[in-house]
Parts: sequence; C-alpha cells; structure tokens
Amino acid sequence: MAVLPVAAHESDDYRVQLAALGTKLEYLHPALRAGEIARRSATPNHPANTAGTRAHQEHVRIIREMHIQHEGWKRLLHDHLEVVCSPDGTTAIGAMTGDAATGDRTLHPRNRRRRGAATERVAEANTQLEFFPAPVRRHEMVLSADKVNRLQVWFLVSYRVAVGGKLHIHNELSLPGEVADGYVTSWKQRIPLPVLEMDGLERPYEDGPGEIDIPVDFR
Repeated sequence: MAVLPVAAHESDDYRVQLAALGTKLEYLHPALRAGEIARRSATPNHPANTAGTRAHQEHVRIIREMHIQHEGWKRLLHDHLEVVCSPDGTTAIGAMTGDAATGDRTLHPRNRRRRGAATERVAEANTQLEFFPAPVRRHEMVLSADKVNRLQVWFLVSYRVAVGGKLHIHNELSLPGEVADGYVTSWKQRIPLPVLEMDGLERPYEDGPGEIDIPVDFR
C-alpha cells in the first residue's frame, strides 16, 4: 500500500488515512481503553512501574488481537519490538507513550520515556522508504531480509490527561522519522486521532510523579 503524501494527510479524514494502512479507529481505541483498565489494576504493593507496564502490555495485546481477528495480520517480534504486521509484511503497528503534544497536529510530540536502539533503527529504515511495502506458528510472522528492508513500523502514541474527574487519552498513529538519544525528534507521518474519554477516573498507582498531567498550552 502506498504512503499518502504529506499534503493528503493534512486534508484527508483520519479514517481514510487509517484505511490506507489497513487499520481502523475501532482497532486502536479499544487498545487504549484496555490499557487504562489494566493500569488501574495496580495496587500500592506492586512494583513502581507496574501500572505503566500493564498498560503497555494491553495496548500491544489488543492491537494485535484486533488486527489478527479482523484483518488477518500476524504477530511479529521485530528487532525486539513487539508489533503486529500486515499480511504483505510491509506495515507494522506497535505502541508507545507520548508527551503533552500528542494528538495535536500543530505540535511536535515526543515519546514520554526513552526508547531503546530498536526504535532508532526502525526510524532510520522508515525514512528510507517511500512505499508501504512465512508464518512460524499460527498468527506469527517471520520476515525475509527483503521484507525487513521494506517494513514500516507505526506506533499508536498516547498521552493521558485528567479533566474534571474524567480521563482524556490523546492519541495518534504515527511513523517515526528520526530518533536521538532514545527520543523521537521528528515524525515522517502523523495521523492525529479523536480523543478517547473514559469515565470513573480512579486514583492510579503510577510509575512516577506526573503520569497524569494538567493540560499545558504550547506557545
């Protein structure tokens, strides 16, 4: 599947952009919701990073399950990245936590926590590709060397904000362009998505201070 030009991304509906990748909002937002539910299952007696770890695990699980069930995608462990991959082996989707600029087309978000070298390597590969380009076990995939060179790895990027007793999860599906010192410094393409609102906000047991943030205006 061909990558949409930047101009098209700025004007087209997000559903059209997602469809070009072979995905839907209905596959992505359930992952964010499941991650939040998993996050809230952490207690004060769990290790400090339990909430964030559980959320990420559910993000990956649901993204995989939705695409496997509805689109015939396959699980893929790509250079230590847990993702789900399209049947033609050209597009993969993973998950990461972003900062307060996430979901805002006018801003330039970064990942909230430092990523490993694998993210930098896939970002370098993404910048060299202009097009989206044999199972081992059921629902798993191994890419040939040729397909590895053509793979583009997108990330469902999310950021949580407490608003009046509710939780707003800002999110986007985006393709890293450059990574420096573990942080995405530029994106090749971004698809901002509608904010997901959840009721019943409970006091979370977070990875550290500031995990739920007060909205900040960027100047």
